[in-house]
Amino acid sequence: MDERTLQALSKALTLLIFRNSIIEDLHTDGTCLDEADMTKLNRDINNRFYTLLTLWFYGTDEETERLERTLNFLAKNYGNDWDKAERVDLLMLRYDSLP
Repeated sequence: MDERTLQALSKALTLLIFRNSIIEDLHTDGTCLDEADMTKLNRDINNRFYTLLTLWFYGTDEETERLERTLNFLAKNYGNDWDKAERVDLLMLRYDSLP
């Protein structure tokens, strides 16, 4: 995966998973997030996705081992009281008419 693809993938994940979610509703009604907040959040989330993808695909052995340990720790110790994840079938419907 080249740099251009990593950049595009991190932006797409930011939009699909973060920006085009309930966060957009909070931003649109203007009560919680103003434009400056959204800009900061989008940049931060995009940078985090990019870092994760870069480590995942191109990290050194040490970095990928550390990433695996971190992911396993997070999965084991956080979110245990969350509901089981479900598919969001409407996630990409708005993009069905793209060429």
